[in-house]
Amino acid sequence: MKKLLFLFLILFTTQIAVAQPPEYFVDNWYLHSFSFSDEEVFINTLGLTEGPTLITESDFTLHGTSFCNNYSGNYEYIEPGPIGVNEMFIPRNIVRETENCGDFEAMETHFFIPFLNEDVADIYFIDLPGTEKMIVLQYFSFPGYQVYKNFPALNISDNKSIKDLLVFPNPAQNKLIIHSAIHNFESVSITDINGRIVMNSVNNNSKEIDVSNFNAGMYFITIQSSEGNITKKFIKN
Repeated sequence: MKKLLFLFLILFTTQIAVAQPPEYFVDNWYLHSFSFSDEEVFINTLGLTEGPTLITESDFTLHGTSFCNNYSGNYEYIEPGPIGVNEMFIPRNIVRETENCGDFEAMETHFFIPFLNEDVADIYFIDLPGTEKMIVLQYFSFPGYQVYKNFPALNISDNKSIKDLLVFPNPAQNKLIIHSAIHNFESVSITDINGRIVMNSVNNNSKEIDVSNFNAGMYFITIQSSEGNITKKFIKN
C-alpha cells in the first residue's frame, strides 16, 4: 500500500512539474506589433499613450490591457510531443471589459478574437541583447500573429536595424513570415542547402512568402535593404 501511495505521489508530482509553463513565458509583455487587415501594425506608430499588455504568471493565469479594456483569464500549456518543436498555448476563460475604443474599436475586436475563440497558438521565443526578450504568438485558426517584448513599445525609439529581422514559423510548412520594422527590401532570395536559388524577388516588400511547394529540408533566406543584408536559416517541413 505504501509503495502504491509513493508511486502515486511521484506521478502526481511529475504531472504538476510538467504542467508548469516555460519560465521564459512568465513576464510582463508589451505588444509591439501585430497583423491587422493583411498588414503588420507597429504600436509606436498609432499615437497611443499606452499600448496593450499581456502579463503571464507562473500559475497559468494571465491579465492585461488591450487598446482600452482590461482582461483576465488563464493559459493551458501544451508541451511539444516527441517530434514537436514549439510549445503551444490555449487561452481559457477570458473575461474582458466592453468599453468602446472609438477609433481603435476595429483593432480592439481583432486583438481579442484569438483570446475569446480560445485559438491554439504556437509560441516562438527570441533572445535579444541583454535582458530583452521577445515572443511571437502565431495562432492556428486565426489569420495573424502578435509580437510582444518585455519592455514598452512606447516612449522609446525602436531600433529599426536589419539585425532585428525575424522569420517564422520555423519549421515552416506553407507560409514564411518576415517580421521587420524595415519596410523597403531591395531583394529577397531563398537558397537550398546546396546553394541553388529557389526564389528570388526584387523590390518585393511582401511580408509573407509561399513555401508550400518547396521540398522538405533546410533553406537560407537572404534579405537586402538599405540598412544592410542579413541571412536567416529555416526548415521546410
